[in-house]
Amino acid sequence: MSSLRRRSFVALLLTVSIAHVAIAQQQQAAPASPSRAVLVARLDSIATEFLKEAPASGVTVAVVSRGDTLLLKGYGERDREKHLPADANTIYRIGSITKQFTSAAVLRLVERGTVKLDDPITKYLPQYPQWPSVTVRQLLNHTSGIHSYTESPQWPERWADDLTLQQVVAFVEKDTLDFAPGSEWRYNNTGYVLLGMLLDKVTKQPYAALLERQFFKPLGMRTATYCPSKPTDAAYAVGYSNEGGSFKLADYLSMTHPYSAGALCMSVPDYLRWQSALHDGRVVSRNSVALMTGPETLTVGPKKGTTTSYGMGLARGTLGTHAIIQHSGGINGFATQQYWFPADSLRVVAFVSTLASPDWLVRNLASAVLGLPVTSPRPPTVAIAAADLAKFEGDYDIELPDGKKLPFKLFLENGALMGQAEGQGKVPQKYLGNDTFGADFDPAVRLIFTIENGRVKAAKLLQGGATMNVIRRQ
Repeated sequence: MSSLRRRSFVALLLTVSIAHVAIAQQQQAAPASPSRAVLVARLDSIATEFLKEAPASGVTVAVVSRGDTLLLKGYGERDREKHLPADANTIYRIGSITKQFTSAAVLRLVERGTVKLDDPITKYLPQYPQWPSVTVRQLLNHTSGIHSYTESPQWPERWADDLTLQQVVAFVEKDTLDFAPGSEWRYNNTGYVLLGMLLDKVTKQPYAALLERQFFKPLGMRTATYCPSKPTDAAYAVGYSNEGGSFKLADYLSMTHPYSAGALCMSVPDYLRWQSALHDGRVVSRNSVALMTGPETLTVGPKKGTTTSYGMGLARGTLGTHAIIQHSGGINGFATQQYWFPADSLRVVAFVSTLASPDWLVRNLASAVLGLPVTSPRPPTVAIAAADLAKFEGDYDIELPDGKKLPFKLFLENGALMGQAEGQGKVPQKYLGNDTFGADFDPAVRLIFTIENGRVKAAKLLQGGATMNVIRRQ
């Protein structure tokens, strides 16, 4: 998918990553109680290392522990052509972090009785009679079964075009459901575009105006806005991709496409204002915040009663034994991540102006504060003979989060194991020991193999917070 593939195994846009304990070799744990100055210096070092190792053009980072802002700083450049530095107030596209704003706006209507969570969406959007059993709740928690337009092969061909919301939904409106509504969980951008259309219809005002009036202005979020497709304000970061160590402008995407699924822009300080207000119950009621943070439960089918790690616009995860409420975002040229540790009163936010996963950065910043081990961005490789690599060669299928299968091939080239997903470039596999491989394009990626009787049977791919099955073809 063009720039979104950035030498990755799996291309993702407007994504969420579910926090997990990274499988990586660990460095020495942080001292139990470092002085504030030592801790701040360590946080600064981690952010500097991320900028170099990602690599990323620019990043703005915040670490707030028990009300104390330990770090709020920009690194690198927000505009490489003009050599403008990234700073604390740089404005970024936040991608799917947008979804929590959409969810909060819908839940405000639910609190007022204007909308009901278990109403069919056809009550508000009768132009889509093919989805009579899909509810508002199922759009919010990604259990609707409606296909995500960002997975449509035709969609990237229209990135440069300004589209109406009806044209965006048209990419998938004739597709069959991926599963019976309420029976599975699958991340879905179409669902959140439909929620934006619902908000437009019920409130009788455009999504951008609604958020400005209800959220941004009352909370003093002066940089928060619906992203312009072509920003003219120099405070906006320019989005980049990095291929082979060389930065280039990210592929253009008209911001008419992501809408209420991922089209907001703001600075890190403004996101912190939002985060505080939301979790303090000043945006929606605490009962609504509980719905947003989840978890939700599947209601029908063989998995009925199974809980998901997702709520309504926010997800749950853990770092060691520490519970996290989080959501990430990824959109052409930008990647974002935010962690909230309720029991630890810790917040960590990173906005990046390159499509380079900030998971390693945010996880390690949090670990440094919590006294957990900090992982290396580039775990040391382990020597392995070419003959031993041969057992991993073969044809595989990666089961993507949307249920599709991506053909993936492993092969030897000049004594090194290479991986190549269909339609993507070759990626060298770095052996980390214990039948586990990493990749230079993202230090958090892991390909972990299962071997039976000396033969590779399958693997797990950890990328962008998702865990995907990798099945070897017979």
